[in-house]
Amino acid sequence: MGLALVLLLACPGSRAQVQGPQGAELAGRLGCLACHANRPGGRLAAPLDGVGARLTAGELAIAIAYPRQRHPRAKMPSYAYLPPMEQAALVEFLQTLK
Repeated sequence: MGLALVLLLACPGSRAQVQGPQGAELAGRLGCLACHANRPGGRLAAPLDGVGARLTAGELAIAIAYPRQRHPRAKMPSYAYLPPMEQAALVEFLQTLK
């Protein structure tokens, strides 16, 4: 995980100042729910329901940037290329899904 993202997540005041797309909007734009949703006939990836209660902010950040680190056979692409502020917005959004 990048140092910038670690610092963003560690500083509570920095989250309130996040500029740019909010996490839910970003998740929609990136197509997260295309795979992480319950669908008739099965699902492609684990649903995000309750993910904020199951994983810490650090675990969510790793899952976003380096999905194969947590699940070696994952088909999810890496989002490590996203700017730290967008990664932090995604983590913050996912933490609300409890």
